[in-house]
Amino acid sequence: MRLSPEMVARYREQGFLTFDTGLPQAEIAALRDTLLSLHRRNVGFEEGALFDALGVDDGTAPARFPQILHPRSFAPELTGVGFFQIARSIAEQLLGSDVRFKADISLMKPAVIGEATPWHQDEAFQDPSFDYDEISFWLALQPTDEANSCMAYVPGSHKGPVLPHDFPGGDARIHALECVSGFDPKQAVSCPLPAGGCVIHNGRTVHGAGPNVSDRERLAYVMIFDRVPTPARTPREFPWRAKHRTARAAREREWRRHGGLLVHLWRQRSRVRMTNLRTLVFDLRRAARAVRRLCLTE
Repeated sequence: MRLSPEMVARYREQGFLTFDTGLPQAEIAALRDTLLSLHRRNVGFEEGALFDALGVDDGTAPARFPQILHPRSFAPELTGVGFFQIARSIAEQLLGSDVRFKADISLMKPAVIGEATPWHQDEAFQDPSFDYDEISFWLALQPTDEANSCMAYVPGSHKGPVLPHDFPGGDARIHALECVSGFDPKQAVSCPLPAGGCVIHNGRTVHGAGPNVSDRERLAYVMIFDRVPTPARTPREFPWRAKHRTARAAREREWRRHGGLLVHLWRQRSRVRMTNLRTLVFDLRRAARAVRRLCLTE
């Protein structure tokens, strides 16, 4: 699948774009069933892959916004579906032939209690010593509108810098970040989608979503593609990153310390592109940093 020149121009101008993937309803239903099964079995909780993005995430309260990082690690068939091929083709069109598959995420908004996603930029979670060129594909696995938490974006916000962020309610135990200044939420555009509809966005586009006040959970599957990050051209700091103290990160560190790091590196082997020296070197250095961080916490 390819975007038309008009769609490409709209994406580059606004920082987001909606389109219909044309996926068969049977594939959409299968994706939904696979991801719902992972959530209902609490797959990945002990290793920090499953977490509540809007709670303290200690397992004592119902999750308000459960997410699963890298669900393909638990259901490898996810990268064999038509959505992956569509996303990769468009990512190559927008970012170039050296694009790589970075990550996938399953996003669940429970019925009635699913909380609003704060306004934020994805790049605010990243290491500020690098510059990024990244695109996310948000696939609706049921019809989504403002009642069940469709996405909303601030057009053109990707053209500026990463804005100041903090933690919802000032609580550093919460995984989510919240953009606190530098944008006008009144300019945001809501993006309702049919089942199989997709919205793509740049890593700097300010976005969020309302609560799920409907009587059914809202499920979305996200795939992220990027180019190898490069050293930041301008020095910058994200002070909120050093303050983060999440239960998810603590579970992940403990899991990796007891052998999980080797499991993680094995799962990520498909990302290594032996034909691209730059990508290979970056991935090897990233793995070395992960080992070093783990040793320093011992």
